[in-house]
Amino acid sequence: MADIPAFARAADVEASLERLAEVCEDPTPVVYRHMFAAHPTMQPYFWRDTNGAIKGEMLSRTFEAILDFVGERRYAQHMIGTEMVTHEGYEVPREVFVTFFGIIRDAVRELLAADWTPAFETAWTEMLAEIDAYAQATPRSDAANAYFAARLEEFTAPYAKA
Repeated sequence: MADIPAFARAADVEASLERLAEVCEDPTPVVYRHMFAAHPTMQPYFWRDTNGAIKGEMLSRTFEAILDFVGERRYAQHMIGTEMVTHEGYEVPREVFVTFFGIIRDAVRELLAADWTPAFETAWTEMLAEIDAYAQATPRSDAANAYFAARLEEFTAPYAKA
């Protein structure tokens, strides 16, 4: 592993989250208020989350992924793609899924208020652009994929002749 983080502005993203932890014990309600304001059709998906535990766990995992993404990138870029496909299985459009990172940024910005700095804004904007690039590169599970179609054809061809 390199001694420098994978993301040049990692320190600013980390500092914003550290400051968030100092000023807000649980940002989950604010994050999901932003989420449901942006995507009201997603609220019914949480009908079983009567105590906020599911939302809290999802947010916690997303914070972990963000910290890994700006840090060593041991898993975050793969997790983002995998979770995007998994959520498609729950009928959450990937276009909605990927907005969650920006929604978190918006909630952190709101909660930090005057403590939100131009450096935080720049770092989050650049990080979100990189996350979006990973999301765009993730093959869709809801559309034909020429690469996988060719592999499937190679695999099934011997059985088709039998």
